[in-house]
Amino acid sequence: MSEERDISGILEILEDDYARAILEATRRKQMSAKELSEECDMSVSTVSRRVNTLLEYDLLIERTHVDPDGHHYSEYEAQLDRVEVQLLESGFDVRIELREDAADRFTRIWDTMRNE
Repeated sequence: MSEERDISGILEILEDDYARAILEATRRKQMSAKELSEECDMSVSTVSRRVNTLLEYDLLIERTHVDPDGHHYSEYEAQLDRVEVQLLESGFDVRIELREDAADRFTRIWDTMRNE
C-alpha cells in the first residue's frame, strides 16, 4: 500500500469483528491461520479472507517459516499500532500508525540523516 493510506478502507476493515479479533490476537504473538481459527473461534476460510484484506492494507505482516522436514507455513503479526480520530471544525483528522521493525526504523533514520 502507498504512503497515502486509504483511511476509509482501513476504518471499514476495523468495523469488522473478525478483523479486529485477528489484529488483537496477533498483537500478542505471531500466529498461523490455524491458530487464529482456534483462538478467534472462526473458520480457516474466514481467517484467510480477513488476513488477505489486512495484508493488503499493511495492517498485518506475514512471516514464512520452514519446518525441518521442508514444509513451510505463514505466521501473521499485527502491524497496526494506533488509530487516532480527532474531530476538527473542518471535519475529521484520522491518523494511522504502524509498528516498525528495527531494520525499517534504522533505514528510515539513516535516510533522514543522509538527506539533511
